[in-house]
Amino acid sequence: MARPTKKGIDYFPLDVDFLKDIKVRKIKRACGPFTVEVLICLLGNIYRENGYYIGWDEDTSFLVADEVGAKEGLVEEIVKKAVQVNFFNHDKFENHQILTSKGIQERYIEATKKRKEVVIEDIYRVNDTLKGSKTIVNANINTQSKVKESKVNKSKVNENKKDNDSVVSQSSDNQQFLQQPFGSDKLGELISYYSKNVSRATPVNITDLEYDLNDFNGDLELMKDAVNICARENKRTYNYFSGILKRWRATGVKTHDDYVDSERKWQEEKQAMPKPSYRQPVRQETIPKNIANPIPEQKLSAERQAELKRQLEELGEA
Repeated sequence: MARPTKKGIDYFPLDVDFLKDIKVRKIKRACGPFTVEVLICLLGNIYRENGYYIGWDEDTSFLVADEVGAKEGLVEEIVKKAVQVNFFNHDKFENHQILTSKGIQERYIEATKKRKEVVIEDIYRVNDTLKGSKTIVNANINTQSKVKESKVNKSKVNENKKDNDSVVSQSSDNQQFLQQPFGSDKLGELISYYSKNVSRATPVNITDLEYDLNDFNGDLELMKDAVNICARENKRTYNYFSGILKRWRATGVKTHDDYVDSERKWQEEKQAMPKPSYRQPVRQETIPKNIANPIPEQKLSAERQAELKRQLEELGEA
């Protein structure tokens, strides 16, 4: 009986600049510190199971959340943002409910190049260089040495070409992000407004402000609203500014109009709340019965008065 073909791989490469990748930084900025752990967990599951994709459903969300110790809602939010920034392929996610990407499939092919055959389904394929063939047949390592040498040389050429394409692709992504159509004018105005009302923008702040403006679709008025809150609360740090944006993401505030509407609703709820009483409590004491109901004074008769007078005179003489 033939041994079943192994699909997944035991190891996968992780770029040393993974944390500096623009897509990862966008996701982390939007979803918080659990982002990196969730993404690496997802990549591990992709490469371990099918090698180049994983089905996305409630069970997968639960397993990933349980593995990293996060809430399922946070994992789903991270995946949603990862698809939005094209960390995972958007079309494959929407049409087939899978998580994959061109880079994942390229790394999978590279890791399995010594296998006799590697199968990638047409409907799941993202890598254009594989178009036109469902089954990829790799070199047989038991062929003659000349054939080996020829295929090794060819592999090196393909590998160099692949590395160059990867560098060009990454450079293109960086260039596309830094040259957003709303970038220059709005970003310059945001940096100036932030520097005047919060603190002088450092080079790191400028980069972060560009990411924030991009995340909120270039809504400059909404960014100014966050700056105004920092100034009003006298919290003149980028961390406080970033916290405001994070709270807006969680509550669904995406535009200036959304913010104005949320403020109006908050003011209405605040006015409807009963006002607290700050009067000091009055101490209650019980009055004794002899004070509350005093005994009426009785007058002495003339005989009794004469008798008391006589007794006093006798005491005086004694």
